[in-house]
Amino acid sequence: MKPQEGGHRPDRSAIIVTHGPFCLDGIASAVCVGRFYGEARARPVFTHPSEVDRVIEEVTRDSKEPRDLWIADITWKDRKTEKLFKELVRQGWRIFWIDHHSIAVEKDEKEIQALGLTGWVASRRFSAARLLYDYLISAEDLLGEAPAELKRFEAVILLADDNDRWLHQRRGSRELALTVAALGGTSAYRELLHTDADLRYSPRMEEAYRRASRELAASVALANRTRLERTLENGLRIVAALCNGYTSEVADTLRQSVASDGKTDETAAIFLLYNLEDQRISLRKTPACPIDLARLAGQFGGGGHPAAAGFDLPEARDYFQSYLVDRLKQALKEQG
Repeated sequence: MKPQEGGHRPDRSAIIVTHGPFCLDGIASAVCVGRFYGEARARPVFTHPSEVDRVIEEVTRDSKEPRDLWIADITWKDRKTEKLFKELVRQGWRIFWIDHHSIAVEKDEKEIQALGLTGWVASRRFSAARLLYDYLISAEDLLGEAPAELKRFEAVILLADDNDRWLHQRRGSRELALTVAALGGTSAYRELLHTDADLRYSPRMEEAYRRASRELAASVALANRTRLERTLENGLRIVAALCNGYTSEVADTLRQSVASDGKTDETAAIFLLYNLEDQRISLRKTPACPIDLARLAGQFGGGGHPAAAGFDLPEARDYFQSYLVDRLKQALKEQG
């Protein structure tokens, strides 16, 4: 370890594979690693859960020397990846895994231990970024003292945790999530890597927030125009709509509209949003809803965590296209 101001930097370089490119929790996780190792020694890679196994294989394939591999806010699915972990460990890699999604929490602990990971945390207690931050701060015996630059990032970590768990109790968490979504991937990573402890927005971040606000307003308007609501026999309300990005923020707007006498905590509802931007389906819910959305999404091959989840449903796109073609054929027939 090399001593640095307020802590140590590992001599090794690191790769951080995390959820992105528009997820505040995933971006913040990457920034934690970047601030711990130093910008020159950390490489962030952002990916969707459906691509994580391929990405892990690709980013570790061509490395000429052992590195530290961090996997955060995302979890592998393929057994081949677990075989790869064992091989990397034999080569001298250190592998760390931090996640809070159901797919992670429900993994068998003995099977995880058998992989030879250097360190891991699978817990629903906090978002991945907060779990990772806490791990880096507390793992002094293994990694050395955390540098002051990481500790100055705590305010952002708390905002990421508040937003990702859909608590929205900390001022500024929604705005930061919007800003990161507008910047995306590497651009968002670099901005947060160099932000100060007070999280003063740079001109680039301020412009991104303004743009995101306009895009969100358009997405909310689309959701309101396409909104469809059904109430089940048990009283659970299902609200479905189209949107164009910013699914969590759109769902939060819809949540306010189903309040019972203004009390969202007393209304059990699930919000189903079809995102035209990536053609995926997102699920959100009110606090009063007892349904575990991660388990619900899992029935469609997706995942997430109890209050926010998602999945891909290709047949939905096919159905919509087929419906339009059939309507057009009928109109042509009626024309003669």
